[in-house]
Formats: sequence, structure tokens, C-alpha cells
Amino acid sequence: FFIFWLISRCVKMLLWQNEGTMYALIEKTGNWYKTYYRGKTGYIYASYATVFTLEKTEDTDVENVITEGYKTLGTPYVYGAVRFHDGNGKLLGGFSAQKFDCSSLIQYIFYKGAGVLLRSNTRTQVTQGEYVAKTDLQRGDCMYFTNEERQYNKGIERVGHVALYLGDDYILHTSSDYARIEKMTTKRWKFFIEARRFL
Repeated sequence: FFIFWLISRCVKMLLWQNEGTMYALIEKTGNWYKTYYRGKTGYIYASYATVFTLEKTEDTDVENVITEGYKTLGTPYVYGAVRFHDGNGKLLGGFSAQKFDCSSLIQYIFYKGAGVLLRSNTRTQVTQGEYVAKTDLQRGDCMYFTNEERQYNKGIERVGHVALYLGDDYILHTSSDYARIEKMTTKRWKFFIEARRFL
């Protein structure tokens, strides 16, 4: 397991922030908060953290998916990472839970958390599930975005990124460095296309 030490005070919510990176706090044990980091258990010294919470749902499947997402925090981003399965449930050789791109991460946590079969990439996943309007976003919904490279494409070819919505404008995703939780920015909202609900 890992122990995280902070040099200066940080901001945290049910999440802990260190240089812009937030981690989910699972529970408090003595002077330590338990968390996950790259699929392992870690501990953060409580004196260096300020905590606030995101409200959980009563939907066990949604919370299980989110917990699986928390376990991936800190995992390196690798474009085109091997998927956990082929989109129909057949497990793929060469898969590693130590590297994800955005759509492979979402596919993995939905399967591990709730047994939901999602397709292999953002442009196929966005055709699944139930459409959700921006005003109706709920914890556990998937948000699909365009990006600088795809923003002028047509139809589903505009889609280039996916994130899991956690509530209160926070998302869990991976995009260029590692799996993380972060607050939605004005720029990211500008690239938002639509949300889908799979549970």
C-alpha cells in the first residue's frame, strides 16, 4: 500500500487534492484517511486534508461503478489501451488495469461494478443507453465530449472523450496523464455534447 504525505495543506472533498489531483476517501481510521491509488490501498494523513463530500445515490450499481472508478485513480493514461472485453463480454488478452484511455476506463468500471457491457470506444458507447439532457445529469451518468481535434466533425465523429459524472460538477476520467477526479471547467463544458445513462 501507499502512504501519502503532504508538504502543505490541501483542499479535499470526499476527495483529497494534491497538486490538482483528487482522491476518494473511503473511510477514516485513527489519524488516517483510506483511499485508492492505482488499484491499491493508500492512506493520507488526516491533519493535512480538508474534507467535503459528494452525496451518494441509493443505487447500489451506480455506487459500485463509482467505487471501481475510484480504484483506478492515478493509473496512467495510454491512448488505445487494450480493452477489458470486446464489447460483447469476451475478455481480451493483453488487458492491464494499470493503463487506460478514457473509453477503456469507462468500459472497465461499468463491467466490474455492475456487469454492464459497453462498446469499445467513445463513438460506439455514445449510441448505447438512454440519452440524458445536461439539466438532468445524475451521479453515474457518462458525459461525452468533443475536443480540439474533432470539434468540427459531423455526427458521432465529433465525439472524442468520455467522463463519469460524480455530481456537483465533478467528473472522473482520464485524458492525457492519469485517471483523476476534477471539477468541470468552462472549457470542458464548451466541448460537452451529451450524456448517456447505462444504469
